[in-house]
Amino acid sequence: MRHLGILILLMGFSCVHAGHQVTIFGNDTAYKGTELVFNKYSDQISGSESIIGKTIVDAKGFFYINFEIDEITFVFSYTGVYILQLFTVPGQSYEIILPPRQDKTPSDLLNPYFAPVTIHLATTEYNASELNTQIRMFNDAFQPYYNKHILSLAARNDFTELDKDIEQIEQPFSASEDTFFNEYRKYRYGLLRHFAYQQRSKSISGEYFRGQHVLVENPAYMELFNQVYDNYLHHVSLTPAGSRLSLIIQSHDIDSLSILLCADNILGSGDLPDLVILKCLYDEFYDDNYSRSALLAVLDSFIVRNNNRKLSEMAISIRNKVTRLLTGFTPPAFSLYNRDSVLVSLDDFTGKYVYLNFCSCFSYTCLNEFKMLESLYEKHRDLIEIVTVIVDNDEDIINSFLGRSNYKWTFLHYGNQSSIIRDYDIRAFPIYYLIDREGKLAISPAPTPGEEFEARFFSLLRSRGEL
Repeated sequence: MRHLGILILLMGFSCVHAGHQVTIFGNDTAYKGTELVFNKYSDQISGSESIIGKTIVDAKGFFYINFEIDEITFVFSYTGVYILQLFTVPGQSYEIILPPRQDKTPSDLLNPYFAPVTIHLATTEYNASELNTQIRMFNDAFQPYYNKHILSLAARNDFTELDKDIEQIEQPFSASEDTFFNEYRKYRYGLLRHFAYQQRSKSISGEYFRGQHVLVENPAYMELFNQVYDNYLHHVSLTPAGSRLSLIIQSHDIDSLSILLCADNILGSGDLPDLVILKCLYDEFYDDNYSRSALLAVLDSFIVRNNNRKLSEMAISIRNKVTRLLTGFTPPAFSLYNRDSVLVSLDDFTGKYVYLNFCSCFSYTCLNEFKMLESLYEKHRDLIEIVTVIVDNDEDIINSFLGRSNYKWTFLHYGNQSSIIRDYDIRAFPIYYLIDREGKLAISPAPTPGEEFEARFFSLLRSRGEL
């Protein structure tokens, strides 16, 4: 019933605030036939993303993307080797200039540490007072000083130049009347001071966050916030009052948790303590200090009881992030094309067990395990479906490979929903998941076929009375 209440709450939020339309458009024949997908952050604590708009570049190179926002929103697109970035203002249109097209190579796709080239998009009409122009100019001025103080000054503990350098960076921008840009600069300077001084988190908290407006849509604010309040709950646990933390979390007492975190007045009042609670719950979910079920229950209480729409939406986003690959929860949905160009959804397999795996035709390990999957499929096709998602770019190579190999189970290509790589946290190939008849994750991640998956699968069936 709690989960139903959260769903209804989220549906209610989606109806709040009619936004203003934003249009991103342009022309580049090099990108014809390419899908351009722009995302935004659902929350900048977990880094969860959601699609805000997408389109296919037409045969003449034209593209148009429309979406609605009710405040300045940072959007970005993973396009080839790039991550394209843009700050969008409600009601504005942007004719953007795409960088020279450069698709990922097969080795890029297989590299879990591949770092895209960041491009802050330029528009066809230069306007010195436009937000993106100002931020680009500021970042260009800021980066050399950031490198200087992070790589050099911190190493020798000489801070005398820091404030002078910040004053020098600030001079060309100090007359700006753009509130968002002014706040952006403020928190970038805060990040520089925080990294340079290292141990002054309490001072930074007081100067930049306590008593200030919470700016969850501003990337500069959230980057500094995540640094300053990193592992905050652990630090609280070391205080005399922190001995109560385990009992509070086990009892799902969100009010007592808030009171405890605010006890020394570092956080002050307003929305900051609640934002810190969300950060704490997310961080702790990936440690072993508290049970995940208890942390989820606290998060559910936060969602139901918090009156700030944005913070509640962030809490739901965080909840989705931490549970999306958790045993017992529904995995991320997808709809991908098979070798016959038929769209196949994960929901199509409801009522059957699904052994889901992500592979590349260029990976020796994947190719070797296909032989084991073939044997598994031949023996147990009545009990389990095998679904392989191929993550290679070149579909001709994939079709040629499948034609030669004659494997019978379901093969899908990730191309029309490339976000599936992030949704399933794919860092290396192959990776496997077992999904049960109800569409819930039964083993996550699952053993490979060479790691006694068959024995684990039959043990699960026996434990559920299905054998």
